Amino acid sequence: MKSKSIISLFKSHRKQIFFGLLGLTAVDALQLFVPRIIGDVITHLTELTYSSSTEFINKSAFLLILCGLLMAFFRFVWRFFLLGTSRRIEKNLRDQYFMKLQNLPMDFFNNNKAGDLMARGVNDIEQIKMACGFGIVVAYDGILLLLFILLSMLSISVEFTLYAGVPFLIVSFLIIKYGEKIENLFLNVQKSFSDLTEEVRKIIYSIKAIKSLNDEENQLQRFHAKSKDYESQNMSLIKLWAGYQPLVTFFTSISIFILILFGSNLVIEDKISLGDFSTLMLYLTMLSWPVVAMGLAVDWLKRGNVSLERVNEVMRENEEEDESSLQDIKAIDSIRFNNSNFSFTEKPFIKDLKFTVNKGSTLGITGKTASGKSAITSLILKFNNTENLFINDIDINKINKASLRSKILYVPQEPIIFSGSIRDNISFFDTNFNYRKCNQSLEVSKFFDDVSKMPSGLDTLVGERGLSLSGGQRQRLSIARAVYQSPDVLIIDDTLSSLDVGTELGIISNLKNYYKDKILIVVSSRISTVYSFDNILVLNNGSIIESGNVETLIENNGLFTDLLNVQRVLPKKGAKNNE
Repeated sequence: MKSKSIISLFKSHRKQIFFGLLGLTAVDALQLFVPRIIGDVITHLTELTYSSSTEFINKSAFLLILCGLLMAFFRFVWRFFLLGTSRRIEKNLRDQYFMKLQNLPMDFFNNNKAGDLMARGVNDIEQIKMACGFGIVVAYDGILLLLFILLSMLSISVEFTLYAGVPFLIVSFLIIKYGEKIENLFLNVQKSFSDLTEEVRKIIYSIKAIKSLNDEENQLQRFHAKSKDYESQNMSLIKLWAGYQPLVTFFTSISIFILILFGSNLVIEDKISLGDFSTLMLYLTMLSWPVVAMGLAVDWLKRGNVSLERVNEVMRENEEEDESSLQDIKAIDSIRFNNSNFSFTEKPFIKDLKFTVNKGSTLGITGKTASGKSAITSLILKFNNTENLFINDIDINKINKASLRSKILYVPQEPIIFSGSIRDNISFFDTNFNYRKCNQSLEVSKFFDDVSKMPSGLDTLVGERGLSLSGGQRQRLSIARAVYQSPDVLIIDDTLSSLDVGTELGIISNLKNYYKDKILIVVSSRISTVYSFDNILVLNNGSIIESGNVETLIENNGLFTDLLNVQRVLPKKGAKNNE
């Protein structure tokens, strides 16, 4: 995806920007009339009698009120269009960012911290909104008002305007010099904020383990270090800004000194009137805002550019290939590996994988730790790609992954529970909730009795990531959700590890009955989980070393038998420690 710039974000909002800038221009133009009116009043007061000036003063007062009303109206116009546009840009950008995350491959999330992605999607986009809103407003307002004021001053006295312009040349140099430093320092601030966000996310996610291990003090120290770094990076930026802003104001104030020094002589020499002198004084007072505004604009726009580049880094990532032109499948009748290979690196990981699972059958996958069990499921779901894998005798690389995944439901080792109610987690936020399907799902997962005993039943809130539930309850809730979705293929990846054997076997029996006309694949390191399956694959070092039903595997007296014997080992009654 092509990188965006601050200006490119306005392309689809040209009309709103035009009307907003028109309103801002009108406000700036009207502001110039106020010093003129006041200057004319002072001139008339010095030249005429009170009685003859009354009519003119009343007229001037009316013009001032009219200018105030018009400025109020046009201020509403530019705020509505310009700041409203920045809000719409923020929404659109956040939607695009979230959609981009949905379409990125799994490898991206394996290599990037969730806290950093959250910081980019929240804090960085907030800074982009500020740059597109107030950043653009103060930049345009500062430049335009500065130009208007200088032209107005030139119309009164060219000589004085040239003298007063010297400090602003110095200010322009400061703005350019400090702008580069602000950009670099703010990049460090955003990176530190990402690290802090990731640290908070990890602590919240692991709060049960932290409390059980009494590790609060250590976690406080880790958080304090990250927080201190964020403070330090911000202080570096604040120190720069603290010196930058007063310098800008100081050089702006010098122009008032020039007015008093040279302008008073112009009045004495009768080159300008007292009213013109007052007008110039008001213009110089007004001139401080454009200079300060340009300083603010540099700050906000630099921050916005840094944040936009951080968002662009994600937006430029390669998405999963668009497979909308590939074949759709209506149902899954068989899954067949025919000497398939796969590797995360150059070294082969899955080697010569060959097996078939048909509709109406069950497949168990077991083996030693890190033998490739979960990798097989990632290939079926097209999280990773391989050759010689066929769905309904169709090469999986010719099948649309969206169509494929809509027929398969995968329950991972760590069940994902959403913050909300039991009902929301089971139905996956389905607006057309089906009580019959829900109760059936709860019965299959043996979670019905637990839910019945909860104070609010299906409306019981489970907390962030299901922290109010036990490990076994979270696993059974995730299985209930899977059953509720009624997929053609259900893959359970070691999701029953927190359950006692009796409950586990009951759930497996229910699943086999429920999926007797579909495909059930269960990955587990526990032999008891897959013991009754039609076909069991035993993996070691990425290869199938045994396969068959339990009787065949026991007769082979291989790794399956070794694992079975190990898991059956129990301490003998009355055994004593020989040490």
